Amino acid sequence: MSDPYITRQGQLDSQYARDYADWIATLSPAELKEMKRLGLDTPMLAKHGNGAPERDIAESSMASFTPDIPSKADRHEHRPAGCDIVEMAMAQATRILRHFIADVLRDANARLTIECLAVALGLNAYDGESMSSIAGRHSITRQAVSKRCVDMTKKLSLPPSRAMRTEKARMVYRQSQIKKSKDTRHALPCKFS
Repeated sequence: MSDPYITRQGQLDSQYARDYADWIATLSPAELKEMKRLGLDTPMLAKHGNGAPERDIAESSMASFTPDIPSKADRHEHRPAGCDIVEMAMAQATRILRHFIADVLRDANARLTIECLAVALGLNAYDGESMSSIAGRHSITRQAVSKRCVDMTKKLSLPPSRAMRTEKARMVYRQSQIKKSKDTRHALPCKFS
């Protein structure tokens, strides 16, 4: 009993060989000579039943590749794989560091700036330390510390750390505070003298 796949594949291979021979017959003598030089004058069909051609594909001229060295040099393809990613990451890190150092130098309270960056980065040394305790040490409000941390994450293109509220949570809190202040204003009695 024959395998239907093998029978069908044999029929397809035979048809392909006939079509290929018909196509080769339409080529000019110069084109036919080039096809022979490239080893493409006969169809490449699987001969071993595993889909591989009769000979090793590496022996075929189709497997050869002559790189365009000048264009590769122009595109910096001679660098190791991933080099562009490393360079981009270094450029981003340098940009972040420049902004941070500029902030520290400009700020009268460099220690506060560093502590806010530690919160923004989620450093382990500050895990468990609240923005309130940082605010207390520097005699400012917790909201001021939070604002500095948020401003840093935005300026440095950093995601908020675990210690910080998300943008959505901050918006909800802001809206509730606005609503609370409006409700308070309406509840206060007006005094007319």
